[in-house]
Amino acid sequence: MPSKVRSPPHRISISPLTHSAFAPFGTVIENPLTSPSPATLLPQSVHANQGTAIKYLDVTNLNNHYPLAGSKRPAKAVINMFVCAPRRLRTAPAASTPTEDELDGFSSPSQGETVQLFDVSILERHPYTPQTFIPMGLPTKSTCSSSSLHTYYLVIVAPTLPSRRQRYSTTLPKPYPSAEPAHKPTLVERFKLGRPAPFTNDSLPPPSPAIDMELNLSGNPKGRGMPDLGNIKAFIARGNQAVTYGPGTWHAPMVVLGDKSVDFVVVQYANGIANEDCQEVVLERVKGASEGAVVEVDMRSLEKLMSARVYENGRINSKL
Repeated sequence: MPSKVRSPPHRISISPLTHSAFAPFGTVIENPLTSPSPATLLPQSVHANQGTAIKYLDVTNLNNHYPLAGSKRPAKAVINMFVCAPRRLRTAPAASTPTEDELDGFSSPSQGETVQLFDVSILERHPYTPQTFIPMGLPTKSTCSSSSLHTYYLVIVAPTLPSRRQRYSTTLPKPYPSAEPAHKPTLVERFKLGRPAPFTNDSLPPPSPAIDMELNLSGNPKGRGMPDLGNIKAFIARGNQAVTYGPGTWHAPMVVLGDKSVDFVVVQYANGIANEDCQEVVLERVKGASEGAVVEVDMRSLEKLMSARVYENGRINSKL
């Protein structure tokens, strides 16, 4: 049974999917030679196929973290296919406050106009495994005319709240072993730590693994916290982009917009234990609010995001 959390009203604007913007949540996989938003560090490459191909090495992280799971049941690599139908949107008045697109110079609906909204009603995480979504057959701007480009997919993610800042209770099992209770040092121990001991080579103890987990070092699982509903992000992806959600990353199920279904090949690890493979929370709007977390979909802005060819620091160059 998924936990339920209250989501305050929050309208989320759509941003382009870039390496830098998505880095806190996972990896964007795309051809570095044709990407309008190249990664800061290009992956290592070698020639392959008798010199007719370039092979990029380790373009994403697919480490198995199931040894951290409480059951200790081994996991195996699985490859599934998701056929994702377009989502239904609802019509509502446009937000009266400026959106990020407006601040970037893009046209957005004025006050009094209506927009299409997607309600974010559920978030999930896979505590011990990355999860890579690879779209198949979705056209890109370079392969079709603008009049035939009517299908998109959105990537919706949320940061993880540190456990110490948990703002609501949950019935979800903890995805990682709880840290041992902190030892309260005695007066003598505090004195010894105040200055280096002159006759020993003792050093301060290494940081706790639980602390490293909270810091979310590159490639490590996220912490035990719930999603930060005030900082949900929505990205629009091109047809030649795949994404890897980092282990433990809170994300919405894949959101397809437009005319057609999109086929995704999905690669991850799984051990068959439901609460260790996937954990979910249902978002409910707070009492008295007309909406909760919603993504504002303006098709005119989406067309501009998809057609722009230059990105600067993870943001669209509005001077094009």
